[in-house]
Order: sequence, then structure tokens, then C-alpha cells
Amino acid sequence: MNKRAVIFLLAGTLFMPGANAVEKVYPRSEQHIQTLSLGEKMTFKVSYLGIKVGEAVVEVKEIVKVNERDAFHIILTARSGSVLRWLYPVNDTHHSYVDVKKLHSLKYEKEISEGRYQTHKMMEYDQDEHIGRFYSFKDKTRKEMFIPKNVQDQLSCAFWFRLQEVKQNSKIAIPVNADEKNWDLEAITHGIQEMKIDHIGIFQAMEVEPIIMFEGLFVRRGKIRGWMSMDERRIPLVMKVKIPVLGDVTATLTGYESGKIS
Repeated sequence: MNKRAVIFLLAGTLFMPGANAVEKVYPRSEQHIQTLSLGEKMTFKVSYLGIKVGEAVVEVKEIVKVNERDAFHIILTARSGSVLRWLYPVNDTHHSYVDVKKLHSLKYEKEISEGRYQTHKMMEYDQDEHIGRFYSFKDKTRKEMFIPKNVQDQLSCAFWFRLQEVKQNSKIAIPVNADEKNWDLEAITHGIQEMKIDHIGIFQAMEVEPIIMFEGLFVRRGKIRGWMSMDERRIPLVMKVKIPVLGDVTATLTGYESGKIS
């Protein structure tokens, strides 16, 4: 290869899109978000053994009225990718409605289709009277139950946690209603490490270990570890679920839109 060819090859490499891209660095901040960001949207790649098997998207879509209260409408969708769809199709949608002022859940609805398992349920939360009203769209059953003060649902609990003052090696208890039962979810925080998320940035990330006894958003059981950015947005970056026999399923942030404070 002559000198001209070498120069041409080097120039092509240097100007190749993304070849010299510099990841933005997000430093740790003592300040953090105090409320949800309207329009915030996060996209996650779900992978197993390094292979993408699905995608999840969560968005603070709009503000709506729920029993005459303003509520953030959060939507999470999880879909299996082409690799998994023929073997174990997943098509899940979760809706959470969070009181704009008090930041507790007012309503939660989930429609799950995973393989042969299907369900469609809704819970309405009367936070003043501490009553949860359950309804099954599948078999038309209804039920009322007691709920603790400021209870969260399966999705809103993660957003509520992001708004808290968190410290390393500590524990936060969150009252959660799920599977027609009340639970005390414990979120245990660990150390902070530098974490690079491709095409998004470099973060100082805190490891969080939620102790979850109820059905999760991605899998029904397993030990979970997550990493949350420590800049002011407190973004979920990575989540790993250790499933018995199968091993780790990982959800990694691939896209982020910040939205705005209403």
C-alpha cells in the first residue's frame, strides 16, 4: 500500500461519522428534580446474553384529570424483538396516573400479554379515604381494599424514588400496592461509579437494589440491580434482573428526551 493510499485510509477513518465523537460528561449534582418532567421519554434496550430481545419505552405523556385531580399520565410499553417474538411474544402496556401536587398514585392500569399469559387490570386509589378499588377487565370482578397513606403503584414508585434525597449505603421504604396487595418496597443504595452509556453520555451512577416481592415490570421474579445517574435528572441508566436458571436480563438506556417541568 503506497503513501497516498495510507493517507486516504486514515482520512476516511477520522471523518467517519461517530469515529471521533466525544461523549458528554454529566457530573454529579447535589441538586435533583423535585417533580416529574412533562414529555420526559426514556427508551431501553432489553438484552439477554448480549442479544437484544426487546425494547421498553416509558414516557410522561400528558397531564389529565383523575377524579377531579390533575395527574401526570405515565405510559410504559414493553415489546419483544424479532429474535424472541416467535418463541415468547411480549406485548405489555402500563399506565400510571400520579397526582401533580402530592406525587402519589391515583390510578394504575396494566394490560399484559406474555406468551400464553394475559391479564388486564386496573386499580383506582382514593388517597383521602385510603381505599383501593380493583377491577379486572378479563373476568369483570371488583374488589375494595385498604391502602396505606401515599401509596405508589408498580410504575410510579420508580419516579417517586428519583425525587428523593438519596445517599450511599442507605435504605428508603416505599409503600406500594401491587397484585391486589400492599407491600413495603425497600430500595437499598450502594456505591457510586462512573458509567458510560453509548451515544448518551458519561455519568456518575449510584447502584440501587430494590427488594421487590411483587410482579415486576419486565419479569415476574428475580433479583434486581439498577444504576441511576447522579446528575440533577436522576435518570435510570441500567437495570439487571437475575432470573433463576436463565441468568441476567439487562435493560440499558438507549434514548433520552428530557421534557420540561410543568
